[in-house]
Amino acid sequence: MRASFYRYAKQIPLVAGFIFGVIGSVWSFVVVGRHAEELKHLSEQKARVNSQVQSLGNIASEYFIANQQGDLIFVLAQQGAARRDVAGLIYKGNLLDRATPVRNMIGALAIAKEVDYRQTYGAYEKLNDAARLNLTAELFFELKQMEKEIIAKGQERVPVLINKGFEIDQNIAVLEAAQKTNHAIGLASSILGSFLLLLANLIAKRSPEGK
Repeated sequence: MRASFYRYAKQIPLVAGFIFGVIGSVWSFVVVGRHAEELKHLSEQKARVNSQVQSLGNIASEYFIANQQGDLIFVLAQQGAARRDVAGLIYKGNLLDRATPVRNMIGALAIAKEVDYRQTYGAYEKLNDAARLNLTAELFFELKQMEKEIIAKGQERVPVLINKGFEIDQNIAVLEAAQKTNHAIGLASSILGSFLLLLANLIAKRSPEGK
């Protein structure tokens, strides 16, 4: 009777210890691992969003500098004492300089599927070429208006991306909190499993067969 008691007393913690040990291992590898992958994915998303915000800001800054220079050059070129041939060359160079950030902004908008790159840049390139061939106020302001619309459309994406970044941060915070809980559950299950296995071993040593 006593031997039978020790046998059952040993088997219960032995089986329970094994079960909790397996649960702890599976929990660590499956649940914790899955959340770790989700956290990695969200971190990569946040990095991409930050990169896009910075890129849009840099493109806009580059354009605004070139645009201010272009305004000054255009005004000087209209002065009676100005050498129109020299001013015209500088003006044409400025239009090429301004085309670079505009092209980059169109590319960023095309990646975000806000515009069709070929159609938008084709129209802009055509107007830019015309403005370089003819130094007229009409073409100058028409080109500036198109550039303004393109740059403004890109800047409108900045608050959208910032809000998306905030949402990602919130999701990361929730997952990190869940990850701490999951780590604790996995560790507690593993410790409990080890304790029960140790208990089964001690019971086995105290049993009549173990003496």
